[in-house]
Amino acid sequence: MRKKSVAQWRSAFNSAGLRLTRQRLLVCRELESRYDHPDVERIYRAVKPRLKQISVFTVYRTMNALENAGLAWRVATWRGHARYDANIGTHGHFLCEKCGRIDDLDGGSIGAGACAFAGAKGEVHRVEVMLSGICDECLAAACELPLDA
Repeated sequence: MRKKSVAQWRSAFNSAGLRLTRQRLLVCRELESRYDHPDVERIYRAVKPRLKQISVFTVYRTMNALENAGLAWRVATWRGHARYDANIGTHGHFLCEKCGRIDDLDGGSIGAGACAFAGAKGEVHRVEVMLSGICDECLAAACELPLDA
């Protein structure tokens, strides 16, 4: 995913009727630089050293504004924490039920198949596909555990 310039973020915010503040820009840049689908706390901890006066409440408000404006997606809620994604293009996600890692899945066939399936039902604006299971790293770690005799 290509990162947006300040002008692109300003235009996106203006189109949504919002003002692009220094705090919002920092949160947006942090979110778009990450691929781990962070929750608000992770974003806050990452931006706090760069902007001492930012509050966790500001990050919550910014994430809600981004979501409402269609500039970010709330991907999943895992163990009570909403997770976010700046990639708003069609793609799916795989959620590891053990460690909570969320990985992107290629969206080409997901989007086309879902849109074709839903075509008779109405106009499709967004496709959400979430697969859940155990990731390869957790499976490998489980295989390395010694068996009890």
